[in-house]
Amino acid sequence: MHIRVGIKAMGLLLATLVAVVTFSACGANQSSDQPIPAAAGRTIQHAMGETVVPQTPERVVLLWSALDTLALGVEPVGAVLSGPSQMVGEALIPMFSDRTAGIAAVGNYAQPNLETIVELQPDLILGTTFAESFYPHLSQIAPTVLMDISGGAAAWKTYVLTWATALGKPDAAQALIQQYEQRIAQFQQVMGDRLQNTRVSVARFGSDRIRIYQTDSLPGAVLAETGLLRPESQQQRNHDETISLESLPSIDGDVLFFVQDDPEASTLAQAQESQLWSQLDVVQRGQVHEVSAEVWFLNLGIVSAHLMLNDLFRTLVPDGEQYVIHQVGELPLP
Repeated sequence: MHIRVGIKAMGLLLATLVAVVTFSACGANQSSDQPIPAAAGRTIQHAMGETVVPQTPERVVLLWSALDTLALGVEPVGAVLSGPSQMVGEALIPMFSDRTAGIAAVGNYAQPNLETIVELQPDLILGTTFAESFYPHLSQIAPTVLMDISGGAAAWKTYVLTWATALGKPDAAQALIQQYEQRIAQFQQVMGDRLQNTRVSVARFGSDRIRIYQTDSLPGAVLAETGLLRPESQQQRNHDETISLESLPSIDGDVLFFVQDDPEASTLAQAQESQLWSQLDVVQRGQVHEVSAEVWFLNLGIVSAHLMLNDLFRTLVPDGEQYVIHQVGELPLP
């Protein structure tokens, strides 16, 4: 049985590599052997060096979330799932399934499906250093730009501008970031003195663990920009921390935003059965709010940042609905 599985896997890998080589040899797309002339494209600096990309790419494959690209008015032909397949199912981004139905799934950000990418005939591939080991193959299919994401989630604005530059949309991205920063200032104004007296906790209940999110996560970065306080347990310079049920007090605060990976198999039920849960100040105040994992964790970028602000306005600001936006760039929000 093990021998047969190994042969099947090896056959699939060989078939994929043959498809890549055949596709490149046919000249259906630009490759490292047939680069785009500098005069006909734009040179982009990225994690793997320099790549000349089309002036106006028309068939983009994303090894990252498709949300920001849609907001910039570019619909990719392929993109990766926004999270683990067991969490999001077959839809690229379930919250935006109506907008992504025509976009082919090409694996995940760390292990792209080369055969599917070849079939899509892209003229530009955008990825991150998670896919660094695939770069030699990807760059034979089409001009490929891989973004260095070593700056963590806190550098999300840099990532947005990097993508937009490769797509030829830097001004549009800058406008969306400027809009976000104006909304931050608006939020601070309407919060007033409450801004410095509101501790916001962020937790994620998985099937077998509880995580609290620190300053280097996307919610940590956005909350820092708003000026909202964080509990002492969530002020570490890292992305997240796994805690036990005995450490439930570390999720306490004035407001708790939480997500569940799977409501039918979540550690939240175990937490709520604990006596420690009922003793939390945030529970006694009735300030426990469930939010979307797709927004707060799975789709790093400008669209998620705006949607997080929508959550903050709705939850923390009296009559906050008047400050909520319903579209980011070219992308209508659900």
